[in-house]
Amino acid sequence: MNIPVLKVEVRKERGKGPAAKLRHTGRIPAVCYGKAKEPMPIALDPVELTGILRGPLGLNSLIKLEGAEDRTVFVQEMQKHPVERDLLHVDFVDVDTNKAIRRDVPVEFMGKPEGVKLGGVLQVTQREILVECLPAQIPASVQIDVEELLIGQSIHVEEIKLPEGVKVIYDRNYSICAVVAPTEEKVEEEAVPEEGEEGVAAEGETPEEGKPGEEKKEGAEKKEEAAPAADKKDKK
Repeated sequence: MNIPVLKVEVRKERGKGPAAKLRHTGRIPAVCYGKAKEPMPIALDPVELTGILRGPLGLNSLIKLEGAEDRTVFVQEMQKHPVERDLLHVDFVDVDTNKAIRRDVPVEFMGKPEGVKLGGVLQVTQREILVECLPAQIPASVQIDVEELLIGQSIHVEEIKLPEGVKVIYDRNYSICAVVAPTEEKVEEEAVPEEGEEGVAAEGETPEEGKPGEEKKEGAEKKEEAAPAADKKDKK
């Protein structure tokens, strides 16, 4: 396997001040970590590193550091500027090319499911899976054929076919993707009473509240209540 080479140099000064000065020169600080090894502070050209990471393996690209201690590494973590998105700092992890390593690999779905052709929707639950293999055997992606999936069918992690020497690491047989029936949002139309129905006055009618007939009736009731008092006064 042809491993790309990244030229680096050992950093003698640490801290925010020296790191800022280093960035002004067009280089960035980085640290290489490894088992049974002291962390190694280094400086590198971010343009060269970005060019390597743009390859098919992305962050799973093996990189050979040259200029300090010769180490074969993976990028473990990158710090970027929140606005400009420029690289500010990188952490590398030293690897033994003869020992298996675990890395997350992106999943690529191939084809259009039959269920989708019939109106279903492909629902993706995992876009990366954890694999274990030798560093040089890490695939660029895991391709999954979904063309035969019907509505209600799914693909689980144990069904994935991987290249020889590569295995998936999982605790449970979780689902990678499934074809589900489309969901329809039902909009309830507000019922509008027809003309002349209860609660809506028909044309030419007045609302129930405040009808003249009710006012007359209420006035008559008050007169009837006052009539007995007037009779008693006449008897006296």
